[in-house]
Amino acid sequence: MPRSRGVATRSLTFTYPGSHPHWTYETIPLPIPKNLILIQVTASTLSSCDIAILNTQMLWAKPGEKGLGRDFAGVVTYVGSNNEIKWRVGEEVCGIYYHPYGAGTLASHLLLDPNRDGVFRKPEILPTFEAAAFPLSFSLAYQCLKNVKLTPSSTVCVFGGTTSIGLFAIQLAKKHFKVERVVATCSAGESDTLARYMGADDVVDYTRVEERDLIDAVLATAGETMHFDIVVDTVGTTPIIMERLKDLTPPKTGWYVTTVGDKDHPEGASFLSSSSFGKTLVGAIRGPRYKVEGVASNLDTLKLGMELYEEGLLKIVVDSVISWDKYQEALDKLQTGGAHGKIVIKVDEF
Repeated sequence: MPRSRGVATRSLTFTYPGSHPHWTYETIPLPIPKNLILIQVTASTLSSCDIAILNTQMLWAKPGEKGLGRDFAGVVTYVGSNNEIKWRVGEEVCGIYYHPYGAGTLASHLLLDPNRDGVFRKPEILPTFEAAAFPLSFSLAYQCLKNVKLTPSSTVCVFGGTTSIGLFAIQLAKKHFKVERVVATCSAGESDTLARYMGADDVVDYTRVEERDLIDAVLATAGETMHFDIVVDTVGTTPIIMERLKDLTPPKTGWYVTTVGDKDHPEGASFLSSSSFGKTLVGAIRGPRYKVEGVASNLDTLKLGMELYEEGLLKIVVDSVISWDKYQEALDKLQTGGAHGKIVIKVDEF
């Protein structure tokens, strides 16, 4: 049988930390490796995770092109011989593809190993753009909250309540873990309304108080305990927060879990950065516990999300859908922190 020339692809990549993203063109040879499947991507996302990866200095150790985008929705176009029983050409799928030193999902095609990467069949009731917006943020929100054994009497605070992760954290705390008191920070107006709609019992407008007074404003909403069992941070740690950490959450049992790391540190999102490593070590010794939550492609977590969605207990908020040729608009919006929910990138056929 003659060998096909392959599948032409287009992907958004960058070369070194801080460099401007650009388009890369390659050809995937056919037939594909027997353990892999090839997906034609229809929707991807950009998130704070991509902003952090764009800037992390550790990527100097990995030469070559690195991709952007971690979530995806698409259609299976080729199936390796070892996967022909489980997967079929034409199936709609979605999931997480987290390879910060390698390819990303903002690409026309994605070659992945379904036994290692978080890919699953897209339910018919789940729209394509919501399918792309869901996997990474939901997984991170769930992983953050799982650090503590939550009960109805627990108290949860979410910094950045209308980010994509924050919205999922609020919903999970209220509707899955059945927590009675959830407090979120965000701006007034539309953000406040959205956070409360998702389940926040109280909302603190961070724009109306000085940063040093924000902690007191948040603690005033905590109820009788005057602290939170866990703080989920989706906007970034600051020196003032670290100064007041023992007020926010109990030293012996409390947790401060961030998906961003230090707000003003270029490597803040990495638990390997010197700043994050130091906070983690001190927290383990003195408390409260400090953790930079990493991404995991856990299919059980994604299946839980779909179960909650199908039961009407989970809403997926898409801030906007942007054409992949206008990716810079998405990056700019992420940098300013103005998104409510996930920014989805529509991937056109190539």
